[in-house]
Amino acid sequence: MTNRGGTSVSLSIGGEQILVDCGSLAVHRMLEHGVNPTEVETLFFTHHHIDHTADFFQFVISSWSLGRESLTVYGPKGTERFVNAIYDLFEDDIQYREWFGHGAKGIRDIDVVPVDSEFSMSTERWSVSALPVEHSIETYAYRFTETSTGQTCVISGDTRRIDELSEFASDADLLVQDCCLAPTSTDSTFADHIPNRLAGPISDEMRRKHKQNHCDPEDAGSIAAEAGVDRLVLTHLLPNRDHDAMRKKARTVFDGEIEVAADGMCISLDKNN
Repeated sequence: MTNRGGTSVSLSIGGEQILVDCGSLAVHRMLEHGVNPTEVETLFFTHHHIDHTADFFQFVISSWSLGRESLTVYGPKGTERFVNAIYDLFEDDIQYREWFGHGAKGIRDIDVVPVDSEFSMSTERWSVSALPVEHSIETYAYRFTETSTGQTCVISGDTRRIDELSEFASDADLLVQDCCLAPTSTDSTFADHIPNRLAGPISDEMRRKHKQNHCDPEDAGSIAAEAGVDRLVLTHLLPNRDHDAMRKKARTVFDGEIEVAADGMCISLDKNN
């Protein structure tokens, strides 16, 4: 869909803004929906596929140019190399901006923290833990908990269905779950703009391959039901998917609240809102 960006989730937790993944248009969507990129000083990568990382360099340089002075990036093996590529690719750009008076703080001192199967951390305001999931490359799900409220959000990353994810998401308020293998919409408006292999029905062979790395609505619903979560958001969508059919299929196994992700969607875990 030409109006959709890549995968990126902004969390407001304990008064801080955290970014999970930084797919295409992430910076534009933050600006459109009132998230100040300069306030994002913590970024987590689930994995390093381009649909989750494409706007990273734009985010780093633009938010620094606008005044951000600190950044810590968490992610799988290779994250440090990914961050260091900023200096290989954009050293002249950075020097040019420094010449205009932008200080080195926030661009020359980016912290990188590796994530593995044992990763967890806590601050005064929030805590996070990681779970290795099963995708084509090293990938992690994250569970974030706000200290003051105990409210919990789990972001699955890209993954096929695994039992460990249900355990990891146990009793979460919100599960943001990969649901790549969704039914195709009968709306043909995308036919002239997007290849049929992306916008049309998935062949048996492609479905077999995708099932090794992604979930369908029934998988997502089953994970949510087994975890006992309150709300399920289906995300990581191919173009031209039937959102009503996705909800109905997930509903066959999960009786909680189900939503299909959209750019700019805002979800509050405050039950009073």
